[in-house]
Amino acid sequence: MIATAKQFVTKAIPRMVKRLPVNSSTEIRLTRLCTQRCRQCSVYERTTEPPSMDFESFKIIAQRLREYGAYIGFISGGEATLVPELDKILLESKKTFTQATTLVTGLYNKTPIIEKYASISLANDINIQTSLDGLGELGDYLRGAKNFSDTVLKHMELISKKRGNSKSLLYANIVINNLNLEQVPDLIQHAVDLGWKTTIGVYHTLTETTRFDEEMKLRPGKKLDKILSFLDANHNILNLNSFILGINDYIQGQAPKYCAFTDAPSLATRTTIMENGDLHLCYGGAIGNLYEQNLNEIFTSQKYQQAKELYNTCKGCWTTCYTQRYLLIHPRSIHELLENIKKIMNLRT
Repeated sequence: MIATAKQFVTKAIPRMVKRLPVNSSTEIRLTRLCTQRCRQCSVYERTTEPPSMDFESFKIIAQRLREYGAYIGFISGGEATLVPELDKILLESKKTFTQATTLVTGLYNKTPIIEKYASISLANDINIQTSLDGLGELGDYLRGAKNFSDTVLKHMELISKKRGNSKSLLYANIVINNLNLEQVPDLIQHAVDLGWKTTIGVYHTLTETTRFDEEMKLRPGKKLDKILSFLDANHNILNLNSFILGINDYIQGQAPKYCAFTDAPSLATRTTIMENGDLHLCYGGAIGNLYEQNLNEIFTSQKYQQAKELYNTCKGCWTTCYTQRYLLIHPRSIHELLENIKKIMNLRT
């Protein structure tokens, strides 16, 4: 905590004064390789070479993040457990992100591999996030993987049994779409029964590796109303309730436009680093490359300014990665402020 406070004073505050990102949240996608073929994702179609970031390359990224300031980190893919040096990368990540580090894995890999990296994460209080979008045949269809839910639930149970006194947060993200609405209560209950928390995402096509699927597109109606009523103030999910309550308005094109990058450029900006070092915000392509530039150069560049101008014309989104980050630091009432504080405290229990 002392190191985090010192970094905030020496690095974050001066950047806030200049309205530059403090880089509060960073996702590092180590590989384009994946064990699943999800309908909404095209990451496995990327053609970068090499397909995965090795440890020496990761150390360059980590050093540049430490120099600029880095607080919350997500280590993902593709499927992160396919990366040969993930053990060393996780330990380096723990030294890089001062507030929290999360391993993002589909848990769809051979059991000994999952057990290996889960053990390292639990031993070092690294959080583990997975995805649980469907059960049975629907899960297989959405994730493009045979026996998806059985495999993931088996590995979730394995990790829960190994958890012991670890402070790692275990949670499953459920992306709601037009196909899985009726399964959402069961998906949440399965996670809760295994000792995992849950988050709710909304199917979108915002980023470079997400794609449109007509079947998955959320539509207004009784099915959506019913599930949103179920999610409203649901203590089994970690989402801000203001985010849940805004989903229906967004689907109907009536949501207020909040942009983390233009409305809260310092605190709410979230960066994504790809396996080749490219740095992205959300859509619009890379704004720099961390193998070639440091973060200060990227965030003071013309490309960054052009990206923010592009986002000024955006029609808006409603995502956990971006919108919810804005809502967290911009509560619209005392009630929302208290609800946000309650959610943050819930992360520690």
